Amino acid sequence: MKGLTHMLFIKATKDTLKDLHINPEPVLETDLFFSWHVNIFTLYRKKHYVFMNDLSRLSLTISGIRSNQANRLQEIFITNLMRYLTLEDIPEKLIEFYIKNCNEMVITKTDNRSVRSTLNEIMMIMKSLEYNKDGFEDQDHRHKWNNRSIYKPIDYKEPIDVFIKELKDRYKNNKIE
Repeated sequence: MKGLTHMLFIKATKDTLKDLHINPEPVLETDLFFSWHVNIFTLYRKKHYVFMNDLSRLSLTISGIRSNQANRLQEIFITNLMRYLTLEDIPEKLIEFYIKNCNEMVITKTDNRSVRSTLNEIMMIMKSLEYNKDGFEDQDHRHKWNNRSIYKPIDYKEPIDVFIKELKDRYKNNKIE
């Protein structure tokens, strides 16, 4: 059993675990800021993985992850997260601090009904907008739009604002060497 350390925790649904052909590892506890729930669904006739941060409800929708790619999941996720955070004009220094703490990854089972509910809500919204031609097929546009949805579990704030605030609070005293 793994415990709370600075690592990336991917909390996958049963369908996602089955798609990745992996058994979940048991964990004692996780740091919510480094924990991401993930589910799989079809959008624009392609398989997508939707990752949602447990603390901020920040979400990423990533296509191109094939079955049995659990060994590449961390690399694919980190690449997409860095790209999105850069797109949001988050200072590179803050992105580096976060990514530095994601050098190890554990895949485990989902453990938070509130996060799963919010994850299902964002998937439902994306499915309803699937045939709306307002640019939602563009991943960058979709990420920005999704992360400006306001959610009750985070005190009616936007996920991107909650994520940035946590980044700044955690890393305000650090300097890159």
